[in-house]
Amino acid sequence: MSTPSLDSRVDENQWIWESFRYHSRTFSLAAYLLPTSVQLPVATLYLYCRRVDSIADQRVLEVGPEQALEEVQAVQDRLDQTLRGSPPQNTVLWRRLAEVHEQHTLPRAPLYELIEGAVWDLEERPIDTRDDLVSYSNLVGGSVGAMMLPFLADTDRHDALEPAARRLGIAMQITNIVRDVGEDIQHLDRVYLPKQWLCEHDVRVESLEAAQVSNGYPRLVEQAMETAEEFYAESFEGIAALPFWTRTGIRAAARMYREIMNEVRANDYDNLNERAFVSLKRKLSLILYDGYERRKERLRSVN
Repeated sequence: MSTPSLDSRVDENQWIWESFRYHSRTFSLAAYLLPTSVQLPVATLYLYCRRVDSIADQRVLEVGPEQALEEVQAVQDRLDQTLRGSPPQNTVLWRRLAEVHEQHTLPRAPLYELIEGAVWDLEERPIDTRDDLVSYSNLVGGSVGAMMLPFLADTDRHDALEPAARRLGIAMQITNIVRDVGEDIQHLDRVYLPKQWLCEHDVRVESLEAAQVSNGYPRLVEQAMETAEEFYAESFEGIAALPFWTRTGIRAAARMYREIMNEVRANDYDNLNERAFVSLKRKLSLILYDGYERRKERLRSVN
């Protein structure tokens, strides 16, 4: 993610927000429902997450895992400097992230957990079991939920809300995994669905590589989606406990993201050849009415 030459703070703000919208149409849409005062800090923190993710998912294809690991270490070094209040001055992201940290006191551990998740990818650690899937998803998704808490609730409530925030992040990450099975194996040679589940449903990696939806594959995908649904359900109590001024935006983000799984069902579980997406019209409708369960049952009855 390169940073263009920006002449003013207004230009920087515009670049941050446009980059946020480009990389996350769903979360940036939901962010409009958050208070104006935290929208740009949320976008800035999201771009930090993108910086880390892009090394593990894109940069590695250009330079290889060894060089990518060195670049991840360089990001960690810059994060260290930023959290100490002396960010690299030649990069908008780090300067603005330092400002966000000064204003909101970002929790440090989740920022570093995200880096650990990138290392997991670059070292090609396996995902053999459900526990591995949850552990990985906590590093790359649960951490994001935890690091967003300073924008969502008062400081004295962070400890109580962090478990639910992490569960929502885990649920969203598993949703990402379900959506991107085809892309992950074709472009990155990665399979995040646990090997144990593949064996249970008699799904071979070779069939995924060939983009073939085998007989057991829909049941495998349903198992992954049911796991995500468990974490969504466990997060909703925490969302309900958020202040009204942030609850609507986070609830909308959860609903919009969860609906991706219904789109996978609508595509006959073919996430190997077709990327599921939720239309803008449906996203907007989910802000007012959560029709996930009704649509899920209708789609499952058809399939």
